[in-house]
Amino acid sequence: MSEDLTRDLPEQTFQQRVLSELAAMRGEMTAMRGETAAMRVELTAIRGDIAALDARLTSLEDKVDRRLQETRPIWEGIQEQLRKLDGKFGIVLKEFYEVRYDIAALGKRVEQLETTGQP
Repeated sequence: MSEDLTRDLPEQTFQQRVLSELAAMRGEMTAMRGETAAMRVELTAIRGDIAALDARLTSLEDKVDRRLQETRPIWEGIQEQLRKLDGKFGIVLKEFYEVRYDIAALGKRVEQLETTGQP
């Protein structure tokens, strides 16, 4: 019976096992520190990329604003011309309807003359 109990005991002493576990933990911590350092390098690179994108976006916004300022007078002139054309088109359309009305009235008079033979 006593042989069974001693057979399952570890070969290392308690202190040796503790030191072994601490050494393993130290190795894992060293690996984690290396991974953390690599992540910091990657994060720094990402920050640089974001800063470059921000600079490009700012440059693009400035260019768009300059072009907008350059084209705004042109666009306002076009809008004014469109308003004038719209007014003229309204007049032409009104005259067109008046001509159609006059043609219809003249058509009725011609028809009346043809049927009665009198002016």
